[in-house]
Amino acid sequence: MRELIYKQAAINAFDCSIGGVPADSVKYVVDYAHKMIYRIKNLPSVEPEPREIDYTDCSNAMLKMWIDNVLTDGEYYRIMDKLNAHWAERRADE
Repeated sequence: MRELIYKQAAINAFDCSIGGVPADSVKYVVDYAHKMIYRIKNLPSVEPEPREIDYTDCSNAMLKMWIDNVLTDGEYYRIMDKLNAHWAERRADE
């Protein structure tokens, strides 16, 4: 279940009218609202940080496409040979 909200939507929802609040409570309500808006603005982003696709992700995707007959045997082996060579080269450089 995904229940993500945008920071600005939360701020807009919180930024409500203070009509009807007794005059002596207005300062408290405004201070509290400013603190909450500050906290909302400083929440971390819900968008994941981009990451490099690793060998396991690539090989699993290739295997899935081969099993689902998206790739022929020849295409699968040709691409996997290139993938294996690329990752072997990267490991050698490290």
